[in-house]
Amino acid sequence: MKGAFGLGLALGLAVAGAGLELARPVLFLSEPLVLWTLPGEEPPRVSFGGTPLPVERWERTPDGDRIRWEARLPPSPPGVWLACAGSACYAFLRVPEEMGIVEVRAPPGTPLSLAGAARVADRGGWAWFAVPPGEWELRGELAGGPSRHRVEVRAGERVGVTLILAEVEPSARVVLPGHRLTLSVRAVAPRDLSTLGAEFALPEGWEASPTPGTYEPIRAGELAVRAWIVSVPAGAILGEHAVGVRLPDLGLEIKATVTVAIRLPPREVVCHWDVTANRLDLTLPCFLTYERLLWAATFVGRELPHTGRPFSQPELLELAREWGKP
Repeated sequence: MKGAFGLGLALGLAVAGAGLELARPVLFLSEPLVLWTLPGEEPPRVSFGGTPLPVERWERTPDGDRIRWEARLPPSPPGVWLACAGSACYAFLRVPEEMGIVEVRAPPGTPLSLAGAARVADRGGWAWFAVPPGEWELRGELAGGPSRHRVEVRAGERVGVTLILAEVEPSARVVLPGHRLTLSVRAVAPRDLSTLGAEFALPEGWEASPTPGTYEPIRAGELAVRAWIVSVPAGAILGEHAVGVRLPDLGLEIKATVTVAIRLPPREVVCHWDVTANRLDLTLPCFLTYERLLWAATFVGRELPHTGRPFSQPELLELAREWGKP
């Protein structure tokens, strides 16, 4: 058997009614069926292949404002089953123990693919795959970029994967001692967050402070960009430094590399020059603009600030060509 089991059929048949909810839409043949209904409903009915099948015993347990039902299902070949309560029905898939089940948590609406099968994360941010044992690549198209994860699947086992996009981007890769830069975090969360909590692992003496809007809520599935201003001390050690950000709400740790130097490449100076204030501002996004190029042109043959050497005509032309590219 190759590729994913016929899960698309099961989810395609799913019709969830008010008050009816399944714990899992994909089960091994040995696993019990667990679902919830509203109080007052008769025991759920199950069928396979259009044929109603009796359930010997349901375990009924009050669970808040709902009723939890659990039962062992009659033996049958793998395939699509239907559970109904009142007028509401929900389809689910039973698979043999020779398969493995991959449960993916991702932002709602995320397109996913695994072992040749395609899914879309539901409104709750869940998607399920039933695949043969082996190592597979899970792909997700998240806002802001693709995400890929290697998933090892074993027969008769479930594996959970949380698919999240998160990256950290410094406004400048090379900084001067005593200057500041902006550290931006781009993230897509699988659920709503009241804020994006961040814990920093910075070199000794470096400090991070939030920019306005950093602690605003984040909605599931939407690309959120949050930024902190990082201050580099005047006595910072020269060389390459790792800047780490831990996102406990997402269970992720991400890193970037920043180099401290006493001189900057000409491009870094030009793309971060605040023309209005006439000063270097490494917290600004690095962009080549017409105004910045005009400013740089005045230094051809002279020392460009913070570079320690004269700025040449070929260097200006190279920056102009980069600016002019579509």
